[in-house]
Amino acid sequence: MEGALDNFSAVLEQAMVHLQKSMQQENTFTALVLAANGAHVAATLLAHWQRHAPAQAQLHLVFFEAAAIASSETKVTTEGAMASTSAARTPLAANSDDACAALDGLLAASDDAGVLLPGVHRFDAPAHRLTVTRLIGPVSQTFSQLVAVVDLVLVDSTRRLAEIAHYADSVLRIAAADLAVVAPQPVLEQLQQAIRNKGSRALALHPLSQPWQVLLARLHKPAKPLVAPARTAWVVGGSLAGAGVAYALALRGWHVHVTDPALAHDQSGPQAGHLAAALTPLISIDDNFKARLSRAGVYRAHQRWADFDADIIVSRSGTLELARSKGHARDLLQAVQAMTYPEGWVSLTAPPQAATRAGVGVTRHGAYFVKGMTVSPPNLIRKLLSHPNIVCHGVQIDSLQKGAQGWQLRSHQNKESVVVAECDTVILAAAAHTPALLAQSGLDHHTLRSGRRQPTIPAIMSMDTLAGQVMHVPAAMLPQVPVSVIGAEGYFLPAVQGQCVLGSTYEREPVRQGCTRRGQQQIVSKLAPALAPAVLQPVVDAMAAHAPIAGLSPLASSGEAGDESSGDGGNALPAHAQAAQHDDAPVFAGWAGSRAVIRGRLPAFGPMRHAPGLWLACGYASHGLTWSALAGDVIAAMLNAEPVPLERDLLQAVAPR
Repeated sequence: MEGALDNFSAVLEQAMVHLQKSMQQENTFTALVLAANGAHVAATLLAHWQRHAPAQAQLHLVFFEAAAIASSETKVTTEGAMASTSAARTPLAANSDDACAALDGLLAASDDAGVLLPGVHRFDAPAHRLTVTRLIGPVSQTFSQLVAVVDLVLVDSTRRLAEIAHYADSVLRIAAADLAVVAPQPVLEQLQQAIRNKGSRALALHPLSQPWQVLLARLHKPAKPLVAPARTAWVVGGSLAGAGVAYALALRGWHVHVTDPALAHDQSGPQAGHLAAALTPLISIDDNFKARLSRAGVYRAHQRWADFDADIIVSRSGTLELARSKGHARDLLQAVQAMTYPEGWVSLTAPPQAATRAGVGVTRHGAYFVKGMTVSPPNLIRKLLSHPNIVCHGVQIDSLQKGAQGWQLRSHQNKESVVVAECDTVILAAAAHTPALLAQSGLDHHTLRSGRRQPTIPAIMSMDTLAGQVMHVPAAMLPQVPVSVIGAEGYFLPAVQGQCVLGSTYEREPVRQGCTRRGQQQIVSKLAPALAPAVLQPVVDAMAAHAPIAGLSPLASSGEAGDESSGDGGNALPAHAQAAQHDDAPVFAGWAGSRAVIRGRLPAFGPMRHAPGLWLACGYASHGLTWSALAGDVIAAMLNAEPVPLERDLLQAVAPR
């Protein structure tokens, strides 16, 4: 094996004379590594790439691992076989430079429990302009799920491709216009035949050490777009959806403008007053789309927000999801057993253990999710938008129109339509305002050649809006305060600024009346059955007394109850004005807003196919924290021709529709 490894590394050295030109031309270079020990092969490629690539170029390496990492004592090779660390290779850092040490770290990376669950995992080393994308799962399933534009494929034997159905066609589907493949002759024979069947502009084969050769093909595909040194994008909507996309683009060097009325200087910002919200993974017996998207979103959020301060990520102490019924308890049990989730992701708990996890008395079985965390939405948004490449504006965008230089963003001011900006890349992240914005722009329909107008995105145009509210209970009045997120029919969060957030309601009525006593009673009634009676008794007593708790904010916070911004915000009403308008004044302080929900409750993010240059990120419902970083990185990766950190079928499921 060692001799074969050294031989393939030497073969790659020989092939570099044919690859240098491609490396020198590409600002984004993606390589698939299918080799027995891909780390050494990748290190050889990395060393050459650093010598020949442009100064600002990015190298993206893709690996396939057939099994999840079980613990820090095991490792996974690119063919999926488990090997003990005692038998593992010598770390690249021992005999190489800092970049190879970074590569070594990315290939060994896992979550806190030493586990990577099935899916696409991306790890970044920005100082070295390097990313590693690792697809976890059987290669027979994961290879077809890769979304990328591949410049180079490295294969050390036919065994690597044995499990990939129609591998030649699969490679060509994700190949760049200029493709290079270094592989043994039998591998290239099938690939050559597939290329001849589809046609090509040029095809050349160069011999290397037997049995390897390098194939260079110029395919009938669009060339990669040239990456301009100063790329600009406008994002409409400044809450979690828009901020997530803006931050992902800014990290990649884009100049990003974000516009939202809540960002005006005289406003307090998106989701102001929303003390805390929870990020919690979802699981299902069949590992459905929503569960897989949730897993991808939670991993991406932990990656992107790993070094954020405690005023942003308030608690990383996990989530205890309590069973809402006997059927739900059975579903949790079956989901954990069916997916064989490791305890580093989720573990089942009986009431005594659950109470220890939660820090308060509970009456039900549940599941404890290690990756759950408590986040301050306004502080997170503020952090994301504070990137030096991002400029914020407080302008309401009412329509878009195609102009000579791209999309014109228009605002209605003094009964006139004013062009705020013109840009060839625009992302709409305006939550519930998105359908009206698209309709006003004439983008909700597409005219066929016959002249008939056909709806383009009916699910988004029928997006629903659900109001909701949360309540803030002083931690000092509670006999027990949770140390982790507690989820049941409602949720109960650890203390933030001396307040515990309890939520939430789902209502059809608008939120302009702010928080209500009726809504707070609903929240308490949803949570109480899952908790020991003493936990919320002071809250129940206060609600019965009808007297506002001391410290109730003079303004009932109004905005957006979901995890995304509607873009237009709500008008706060003084508490006494609320009481005068209705006999439903809140007992506790709180926060109210709205959620944008698409049928099926999956978000929508990706390109508008019938409107090139226009992208959507909306419909996050109650899971804005889960989707924010994921959607941002997916859109940014697609705009930069990078490997997309999401499987192909999931990408299709969340495409604007």
